[in-house]
Amino acid sequence: MVILKGMVHGLDVLIRRFRHIYEFSQDERCLLRLSIGESKEDLNLSDGTCVNQGDLIGELHLWNEHIPPVRQEGPDLDWALSFQRQLSFSFRELATYVQTDARCQGVMAFRGELSFGGPYGVAHFTRLAGRWGFDLVCPDDRTGLRRRLMDWGTNLYAWGLIWAFNPASLGGDRAGQLRRDQIWISREVLVQKYGAPNPKPHVDQGEGSASS
Repeated sequence: MVILKGMVHGLDVLIRRFRHIYEFSQDERCLLRLSIGESKEDLNLSDGTCVNQGDLIGELHLWNEHIPPVRQEGPDLDWALSFQRQLSFSFRELATYVQTDARCQGVMAFRGELSFGGPYGVAHFTRLAGRWGFDLVCPDDRTGLRRRLMDWGTNLYAWGLIWAFNPASLGGDRAGQLRRDQIWISREVLVQKYGAPNPKPHVDQGEGSASS
């Protein structure tokens, strides 16, 4: 079991290096890492921002080591409040970074991919994402074989990370039972909602280490 978890950790490090995922904040409360890439699709966000294929975007990735550990009995109110505080802090850190770091010049929007499980449907997660300023986007080609295979592989990897870093949060969910959707937020909404009026200039620390 220890060897298998070590393999998952090692694979995570390799994938982060390959995808150029880095830590934009060194604070242990931050739940997010970042990579910069290009949009693979055309998308109109709810605030009116139009993202075109090829536009520069930020890719958000969970910093698994910083997620509050879930007790064996499952997540409780204390865990939920702690997670929300850290998530709010992470978005403020991201907004400051966006406003002050040259690598984010020209970034139109930020996206992430999340695996959802449990009894809740799309409407629930759409409302939840909206409270944080995000749009929930469901891929149009979900029924295609290629899309399903990609979702299955990504979910298996995500499930493995959760199992290695925070296994109690899985509950009874399995990789094949998780639903994978995208969350998007425009640069403008991120800065308006979480940015400081006069953010301090970002101190460039390189792309950070791929290990934690």
